Amino acid sequence: MTRKTFRVLHAVLGAGLAIAAVCAVTLHILWILVVAVVCATGLNYLLRKATKEVMNDERTSLLYEKAAGATLRLTMPIAAIASVVLLVLNDRISDDATLIAYVLSYAVCILLLVHLAFYSYYSRKH
Repeated sequence: MTRKTFRVLHAVLGAGLAIAAVCAVTLHILWILVVAVVCATGLNYLLRKATKEVMNDERTSLLYEKAAGATLRLTMPIAAIASVVLLVLNDRISDDATLIAYVLSYAVCILLLVHLAFYSYYSRKH
């Protein structure tokens, strides 16, 4: 399979997953979504294995790592500041916004812990 064919099939797979997600949420049958995600992941793996061309090289891997790091460095402080501002203003805002602030705070903490765990794992490995 060529790279172009892989991209087309990957887009079709993504569209099918989006349709399954909409159907699952609309019909209130969330196990459909779980099955669709598992099937899409498996099909994506098989498509990637069937591709004969080189999909990633060192340059794309380096660019991906830099983009991931920049994303963390940008979004984490913004999310943390937003959650602190919402928590400071909790008397003036609705209960839903306070709940969002707590969820955002926990999400930032979890992402930092996951990042720390992976960093320590890879620092020992290399």
